[in-house]
Amino acid sequence: MGDAVCYQIVMGVRRVVGLVLAASACAHAHAAPASPGDEAARGGSTSVAAAEPAAVQAPPAREGAPSGELTAAQARAYMVRLINRDRATMNLPPVTLDEGPAQRAGQRHAEDMATHGYLGHYGTDGSVPEERFTDAGGSDMVLENASCFTDEKKRALDGAPRIDPRNVEQTEDMFFHEKAPHDGHRKNILKPMHQKVGIGVAQPVATPTEIPVPCFSQEFVDDYGTYGAVPAHLRVGETLHVEGTVDAPATFAGVGLARLEMPRPIAVSELNKRRSYPVPTPFQMYWPPGFQTPIPVRVAGARFSIDVPVTDAGKPGLYELSVWATVPGSTDLAMVSLRTISVR
Repeated sequence: MGDAVCYQIVMGVRRVVGLVLAASACAHAHAAPASPGDEAARGGSTSVAAAEPAAVQAPPAREGAPSGELTAAQARAYMVRLINRDRATMNLPPVTLDEGPAQRAGQRHAEDMATHGYLGHYGTDGSVPEERFTDAGGSDMVLENASCFTDEKKRALDGAPRIDPRNVEQTEDMFFHEKAPHDGHRKNILKPMHQKVGIGVAQPVATPTEIPVPCFSQEFVDDYGTYGAVPAHLRVGETLHVEGTVDAPATFAGVGLARLEMPRPIAVSELNKRRSYPVPTPFQMYWPPGFQTPIPVRVAGARFSIDVPVTDAGKPGLYELSVWATVPGSTDLAMVSLRTISVR
């Protein structure tokens, strides 16, 4: 299993209220399964990782900035505008705001962090980013950036927050101006495959002694296909039907199954210690006919389908169903869909 490169940066934000805003990004570096040809040739594996882009200074954040406080919807739109400003420095196409599953997953996580005063990619319920995305109805690949304060104090959230645009700017600038090797947020923002982003934003209620600071989640989505629904729950050993279509310019490569331990609630003090989250490597890959595979994937043009047993040596857990593809500009296989299934 590859290690995820995650870290924490702490910066003062409105220090008058004694709060600290921190950021956590997970590069989600995971061991890519060897392509069928490579597997047959050498039995090895390659790593899925974005190339290190050259550093280019973004324009000043305040240039053309909105005046006055923002609603949550306006803060999301402004965050996407800043993300696209930063992507443009590397001649990357813009991402669009995903107000569906990615936003719902990001909002759930931002609210959880702001309510409990922690930062990370696990939730207080033990959930992980792809699980929250799946629960919200997502079926593509998602990668998360997050920022919040880490004082572990419980707070009530403002149901109609007014967001200072400078807090949006500080968060995106903190992400984008990171330096290697601690630049997971930056790499995520500049990943060429990203097409959409969901923004979660949550802010505590102001009090006589505290000016509220918002927490943010950026949920970047790689949308390269359409995938048939899968059940939320299965029993160990049951058969799972997997089908879908991978759209150009991506080309279908394979289907994988991975397993995590079943999520359990995590104490906030422990969450603030977890600065890494590894996307699990599949314990089993399935390839099209002509390659070494326990069950061949049926492929007809862009469509694929397969029926697989859901079992990792008979163990229950949170199983992760992945779809892999080849994409332009990369010699490695890329995960284009990642969904979770509770298996008991």
